[in-house]
Amino acid sequence: MIVLLPVGWILLAFPAEPHYAVSGEPVGHAANVSGITVAQVSDTTWQFPGAMGGRTYVLEDGEGNTLVIQTQVFDTAESRDAAVVTFSAQAVGKGRPIGRIMVIGHQVIHIGPDPGEIFPRIAPRLRNMRIAG
Repeated sequence: MIVLLPVGWILLAFPAEPHYAVSGEPVGHAANVSGITVAQVSDTTWQFPGAMGGRTYVLEDGEGNTLVIQTQVFDTAESRDAAVVTFSAQAVGKGRPIGRIMVIGHQVIHIGPDPGEIFPRIAPRLRNMRIAG
């Protein structure tokens, strides 16, 4: 019973997102359209089964605030969802980085700490991509 409660909460907090291929780079596109500068982009691969690679974006606004966002493509909905559940089940500092996650199609997006409030400026564009998929 103790194990079922956190897993049930996770399933309610992160409802299943259809697994579909997302074209282009949603984070880079959303940032550019929102007037946020993409200061740096690099390749990254998370250590999760089914992870196929992704990107790390360093975003910067006009005031010099920065935000790091990572994306990761997964080969199946099951491997993507398992990564989300694993992330959500960890305590911050005990294997879980500070931040939040978002799922768009076959991508999991990790949004790091955002003291400059950059993410709220690109979030509507990312949500639209999620709905349009």
